[in-house]
Amino acid sequence: GQDIHPLAVQIARLRLFIAITAARVHQPGTPPGSAPGNAPINFPINAPINAPLPNLEARIVCADTLATVADPQWRPDQPGRLDTAAPELIAALTAVAENRAQWFDAHTEARKQELLTADQERRDRLSQLLSGMGDLATPELTAFANAPLFNINPTPAKTDARLLFYENPWRGFDVVIGNPPYEALNKSMDADARKQLAAADGKRYQTTNVGDLYSLFCETALTLAKPDGGVVTLVVPFSISFGYQQMSLRNKFNDGCREINLRHYDLIFNASPTVKTPTNSQRATVLTAVVGESRHTTVKTTGLQRYPSEERGPCLLYRNVSQLPALPGNVDERIAGQWARIPTPEIAELVQTILRQENTIGSYVRDDGVKLAFPATARYFVSSLPAGAVTPRNESVLTVEDDDVLRLIMAALNGRVGFAWWRVFGDGFHVKPSDFTALTIPDEWAANPQPAIAMGQRLIDAMPDCGVETLNRGTVWRNVNFHRKPGLIEELDRLHLGALGLPAEPLLRHLRIMRSSSSWDYGGG
Repeated sequence: GQDIHPLAVQIARLRLFIAITAARVHQPGTPPGSAPGNAPINFPINAPINAPLPNLEARIVCADTLATVADPQWRPDQPGRLDTAAPELIAALTAVAENRAQWFDAHTEARKQELLTADQERRDRLSQLLSGMGDLATPELTAFANAPLFNINPTPAKTDARLLFYENPWRGFDVVIGNPPYEALNKSMDADARKQLAAADGKRYQTTNVGDLYSLFCETALTLAKPDGGVVTLVVPFSISFGYQQMSLRNKFNDGCREINLRHYDLIFNASPTVKTPTNSQRATVLTAVVGESRHTTVKTTGLQRYPSEERGPCLLYRNVSQLPALPGNVDERIAGQWARIPTPEIAELVQTILRQENTIGSYVRDDGVKLAFPATARYFVSSLPAGAVTPRNESVLTVEDDDVLRLIMAALNGRVGFAWWRVFGDGFHVKPSDFTALTIPDEWAANPQPAIAMGQRLIDAMPDCGVETLNRGTVWRNVNFHRKPGLIEELDRLHLGALGLPAEPLLRHLRIMRSSSSWDYGGG
């Protein structure tokens, strides 16, 4: 393991020391790995309680992860090539690694000093070799030669994990895990540093255009994992699945992995330790990818799930996911390049059916006409209304041909079908016009719009009875929740699903679960 912050490294080592000590504590008659009182210990270590603790300095290190060259073809012996062109260099690296491997079980001061002296001598030998090797003397190799085995006050080593944990031949890590920082690149480093990360020689990071630091950690993880069967698991921002700028990062995973599993969570982190509100919650994705070549990458997803503390265990164990549907080429590219959030196979079939319809809402948008609005943010429902019908509220606006088209689109957007579309392709909080312009109108409605127009008029008539107010940071926000009118949304859903040629049951049950957002079990029971 490695981290750029020395204190984090020291805490990690201490935490492991405590865990090892606790696992060794057991009384006669209790199973190894059990503490007094039979308190459970996560892992047993069948060593005497008075045995020396291992040294973790060569296992948990202080290093700059992003100093790694993000080129999977880079090897310590020669950048950009897989063959061994410098046997003496490989021998020098192997000598350093073999010496450091013995540090783990060095328990006497004399033995430790012997290994530290050998580490210095072997790194000096490596430095001498590098001084005459020209292009082979990469910055990572030079930094590694200058990074001592043990330093009580370490500064981050600007080298490569493939050198810090060197083995010959290099096979890659079986598992790479991490929770990278959620920071913008322009906040975490200056312009020169960003330029260096994206050097034009093709060896450096390919996703700096994403603008987020976490994308570089994702690249690094893919680089460090075993090329065939290595597993990468990262806790990353929810935007990895839908952000337009993140498309290059998604392509990296699609090109380099044979399986991608995405578990999407709402309220996974909270900005306030005492107050949980929608405004300070964080949405995040647990991404698990299996590295390896494949003619077709399988992408499996969950819906956007709630993540309260008492349900974290069940959330992380949940695996009932559905494969991402293939999207046709005529879909808005901002959606076509996404990893959709689809909680059940039934919702996947619904999305496929929606995409097969001919006319999108975007085809009804005009520069002049009547304005259809929906709230700028939402969580449990999205109400599309005539613009200005509910004030004050922040609104996103689409301008459509005429009043009949406005009512038609209101019928498409206000039911659970429209909400499900937004939960799959939106971000679960912000509501943007681009979320809905690619949503289709059923072909049956396009040919005979009157039933849908009549339903849209019924929605408008119901607005006075369906008003809701919420207080947020001292501001009253007004909206309309058509679910307050008994049976209205149920009737709209059945009209919409019937026009799509889909049976109402069991699909309506899955749509109701999707709207509830109150349980982690999006599989429907």
